Amino acid sequence: MADLRYFMNVRYRGRLAPDYEGDELANAKALHKHALAIARDLVFRTRMDTIRSWFDCSFEITDETGKVVLVMRFAEVLPKFAAGSA
Repeated sequence: MADLRYFMNVRYRGRLAPDYEGDELANAKALHKHALAIARDLVFRTRMDTIRSWFDCSFEITDETGKVVLVMRFAEVLPKFAAGSA
C-alpha cells in the first residue's frame, strides 16, 4: 500500500500558512506522530518574529484532495495537555 501525501498547514491567529510540498506518511498514527514531532521542534527550537507564541498555532492537516483530516493544537506537545488535564 502506497503512502499518502499530507499537507501540514499552520494556522496562527486566523491566518493559514499553507504547506505546498507535503509529507508522505503511511497512516493516521504515523501522521499524528509526525505532526507532534514537527510541532515540538517548532515550539522548542524555532524563533520567528512573525509568530510570538507557537502555542497560538495549530496544524490543519489536509490530504491530497484538500480535505482536512486532522487539526492539532501545538499545545499538544506539552505533557499536561496530552494527559487531558489542561
